[in-house]
Amino acid sequence: MNSELSERELQILLLVAQGLSNRQIAGQLDISDNTVKVHVRNIFVKINVASRTEASLYAVRHGLIVVESQSAAPAPTVEPPPTLVAHVATVRPAQVPRWGWLVVAGIVVVIGGGGLAWWSTQTTVAPVIRQQSSAPTRWARLPAPPNPQPDQQLVVYAGQLYAFVGNHRAQWLQFDGVTRTWIVLADLPFVMPNSAKVWADAAGLWVVGSDDGRGVWRWDGKAWQVQPMLPAGVTVAGVVRVDGALLVLGQISARTAGLSAWTLAPQAQSWQPRVDFTHTVSDVQLVVLDGVVYLFGDGGHVWRLDGQAQRWVADRDLPFVWSSGAVTTVLGSILVIDATTPALWAYVPGQGVVSKQIVPTQIALGRQVVTWQAQLIMPNLDGTIINAYQAVYQTFVPVMP
Repeated sequence: MNSELSERELQILLLVAQGLSNRQIAGQLDISDNTVKVHVRNIFVKINVASRTEASLYAVRHGLIVVESQSAAPAPTVEPPPTLVAHVATVRPAQVPRWGWLVVAGIVVVIGGGGLAWWSTQTTVAPVIRQQSSAPTRWARLPAPPNPQPDQQLVVYAGQLYAFVGNHRAQWLQFDGVTRTWIVLADLPFVMPNSAKVWADAAGLWVVGSDDGRGVWRWDGKAWQVQPMLPAGVTVAGVVRVDGALLVLGQISARTAGLSAWTLAPQAQSWQPRVDFTHTVSDVQLVVLDGVVYLFGDGGHVWRLDGQAQRWVADRDLPFVWSSGAVTTVLGSILVIDATTPALWAYVPGQGVVSKQIVPTQIALGRQVVTWQAQLIMPNLDGTIINAYQAVYQTFVPVMP
C-alpha cells in the first residue's frame, strides 16, 4: 500500500496530515525547509495527489492517522512505541462512512481533554484568556523509576522515554511501554551532577554539564560520543538546538549577573560565544518555536533571542507569577506548566497567554514536561509520581461535496 514511499516520506506525510507547515516539519525532523519541500513534492507525485488536503485524505484512507471522536475522551493507555513518530494509532477504514472519503473539510488538533484554544492573531491586543478544566479521565500515571530523585531528568529520543538519575551518578534508565517497567541501562561513561541538562532531537540525545560541569556527550542511539568541553565550568541553566547548533546558557559564578551563552555548531571543534543574557533570573526554561529561542524565567517574564539584532528582547509577560513549572512546544505552540496552581497555559509569542486549563487538584506537577506517544509526561517535584496526560488527538470532519 505504501511500499513506494520511503520511511522518511512516510514521516513527512504523517506530519503533513497533522497540519504542520514545511517549516514546522523541518524543525521537528532537523532538516532544511528546502529538503521538506522536495520530499513533499515527491510524495505528491508518488501517491498521485495535488494538495496537502488530498495527501491528508490519503493518510486516512490507508490507516496512517487515527480517526477519533472528540467527545470520546477515553482514559489514556501506554502502548508500545510506534514505528513512526507521528503514527498515533491505527484506524480501520470501515470506521468511516463511504461518503466521508469525498472531502476532508478539516483536521482539528486538540490539546487537552476540554480543548485548549491554540491559536494566534496578527493584532497586538492582549487576548481574552479562555479558561477550562481538564478532564480527569485524560490523566493517568506511569510507574516512577526505582529510587526516584528530585533532580532526575526525563527525555524522549527516537520514540523512547529515558530517565537520568542525576545526583552525581552514572545511572540512566529506559521505560518499556509493554511491561510498564524501567530498564536499567549500562552505566554512563560520565556522572550527572544536578546542574547538568539534557536535550534530545532528531540529531541525537545530548548531556551538557557532566562530570565537573564542562563535559558534553551525545548519544546517537548506539554509543555515547564525547563532544568538545564547555569553555568554563558552569551551572547550566538551559540547552536547546537552533539552526543546527547547540545553544547553552549557564552561570559561571554565583557572583556573576546574568547568563553566559555559547554555541556548538556541527563538526565544530570548540564552543563559540553567543549573545549573553544580562538579566538576573532563576529557574530558566528554554524552548525553540519556528527557529526562535524563547526564555521563560521566574516572575513570569518571557524573552526571545532576536537573531538578526543579536540581542534578547522582552516578549509578552505571563499573567501570573511563575515560580515553579516547565515549558514545552506541542505541534507548533508553547505550553507553560504552572506547578503551583496547578494549570496548563497556552502561550502565543507576541500575544501572551490565550488559554488556561485547570489541572485536577489531585495531580501534582513539577519542573519537567516531555511529549511521548501523544501524551504529556509530567513528574511531580520529588520524582515519585509521573503523570501521563493524553494531550494530542485528531478529529477529521468528512462532508459531502
